Amino acid sequence: MAYSKVHFPLLLLALLFINLPSQSSAGFLNYSIKLYSEMNAPITVSCQSRYQFFGNQTIQWGSYYNIDLPVDMNIPKDSFVNCMFNGAGKSGIYSMFDYNRDHLHCFYQQCEWRLVPDGMYFVYDGARHLVYRW
Repeated sequence: MAYSKVHFPLLLLALLFINLPSQSSAGFLNYSIKLYSEMNAPITVSCQSRYQFFGNQTIQWGSYYNIDLPVDMNIPKDSFVNCMFNGAGKSGIYSMFDYNRDHLHCFYQQCEWRLVPDGMYFVYDGARHLVYRW
């Protein structure tokens, strides 16, 4: 009987740590920014943060571009992603992640954007929110 009393709290503690967000020992929290296209033509996206260029990718309708961004929790305000869009008759440079603006809306560090013909919608709280018009 004493065996199960000792191990039950350890099991609860282990389950708690399994459900914590992914954070490395170096103090980084990993955010995933997904740009889903609902555009009627391909659109090319080029994204970068302060320290990293994520490359160019052409997104077709129904597909997405995923950006994995490590956020240094010692200086999270320095974490951002800007993207240049070109195609489908649309173009421009937009902020797709700013830690100060977005971190509370990214459920478990998953940020979702929808690119549609009238603009870009940030998805949170179960709804689409228009942030940018083309």
